[in-house]
Amino acid sequence: MGIIPNGNNEPDILGFEMKKNSNKITLGDFSASEYIFSNQKKYIKINVDFKITKEIFIQTFGEPNQEKNGRFSWSGKVIPKYGNWNNFGQKMIFNKNNDLLLLYNYEKDKRERKTNFLNCFKKEIICIAFWSKEKLKNNIENKFNNKGFFICNKKNNKYNSISFGNPFNFHYFVEQLKDNTIFFDSGMYEGNSRNYSHFRANKNFWNKLITETI
Repeated sequence: MGIIPNGNNEPDILGFEMKKNSNKITLGDFSASEYIFSNQKKYIKINVDFKITKEIFIQTFGEPNQEKNGRFSWSGKVIPKYGNWNNFGQKMIFNKNNDLLLLYNYEKDKRERKTNFLNCFKKEIICIAFWSKEKLKNNIENKFNNKGFFICNKKNNKYNSISFGNPFNFHYFVEQLKDNTIFFDSGMYEGNSRNYSHFRANKNFWNKLITETI
């Protein structure tokens, strides 16, 4: 299509967001409004007298990957599905304002190594990542609530068709995240400055919106 990869918060071409067919298709890389390691915090409050670094965050709430020489990442199995505490003491949930929170609960964490965590992580349920409603609404509706999207399909390793789908808004995004059709797929890891806070959706999400294939 002649489009250079970019991080612009707008449709890719002629009011449409462009996607490539895959088992998991990315809506976007939407960094949180704040993480617990952010320098300036407006939403996340925690009573500590020192800076929680990104490294401490990843080593606490992430897990080491032995295939990467023990490199810690906040990704994969440690990332919760919507609405339930996982074995790493983490849960993703919307508040009454439709801000999206990722919470940590020391009591729900099943890992033995949690006893070595900083005391500030042991005292109460804390928010470790926060997406404001305004930020997510802007991310979603700027990209997908114009003319919608199209997906480029391959057959025999060649592009052979394009599927067009209806636009959708923030309210629909919220419903689908609550249903776990959309999911948070973090790829944050030690030594990389990017947050890699991807939101993705399985084929069912996209297929329900497709109206025409040419």
